[in-house]
Amino acid sequence: MRRILVVLLPFCMPCAAASVADVATDEDSVLARYPLTEESLQQWDLPSTLAEISGLAVSDDGRLLAVDDEQAIVYELNYDDGRLVKAFAFGERRTLRGDFEGIAWLENQVYLVTSDGTIYIAREGADGERVSFSSHRTGVGRDCEIEGLATDPARQLLLLLCKRAVPGSDLSNPLIFHWSIADRTIEWPRRTELPLAAIETALGSSGFRPSGIARAMSGERWLIVAARERAVIEIDRQGRLIAARTLPLAERHRQAEGIELLADGRLLIADESRGRPARLSVYRPLPDAIMISP
Repeated sequence: MRRILVVLLPFCMPCAAASVADVATDEDSVLARYPLTEESLQQWDLPSTLAEISGLAVSDDGRLLAVDDEQAIVYELNYDDGRLVKAFAFGERRTLRGDFEGIAWLENQVYLVTSDGTIYIAREGADGERVSFSSHRTGVGRDCEIEGLATDPARQLLLLLCKRAVPGSDLSNPLIFHWSIADRTIEWPRRTELPLAAIETALGSSGFRPSGIARAMSGERWLIVAARERAVIEIDRQGRLIAARTLPLAERHRQAEGIELLADGRLLIADESRGRPARLSVYRPLPDAIMISP
């Protein structure tokens, strides 16, 4: 196997003041467990190789993976200090390039998705390794710009998060497409529409452009982050809005592109650089919160 060069660059940043506005929160919601305050937050600057970080995933053994949106290089990050642990690339001879918008992990396989809905699958590689991959066109790029990826292990699905409809499409609300891992195909017409009107009312926004998705409560709930609105919503499996919250001040989350939950309950959010270092934010839940495995 050829090797790719990885430079480990540690970055750390002290927490600055933060504020949060609760817009709508169900008492039983996952989001209600997070104060999203300065006291609950650790935030790390990330290496320049992740300036355009576009997605997060957590492995079965609790390791954090990330992808940049221009090359299919998967980075393992230490969420306790923001350091880069390792990286490996899709492509045995040259690194695969594309507009990568999401990453997911399921049963020792790494999944990437591009904005046009193409899915790439590979095994995990060692540090610096190049790995072979398979690719699968889903067809959803004809109608939607994809902006996030998550797994539903119980149903053996990949969830493709649509940010917005392609001009000329008959789609309106943002939605989630379901891709069967076994059949390697989109489950037409099965999909989950986001309740746009309810979200806009809860957040006081005009529109909602999702940028990342994470599984919560074993797939019974989903957390969706929106960079432009600087907000996180929570929906159930049927697409009903459970909670909607704005994120801390703009300097905290310049462009939130990835979201994940750890088994111990910590909430992770990744932000693109926007002219400054990309960031990884780690929010602790309330001390007495009852945590349910993501």
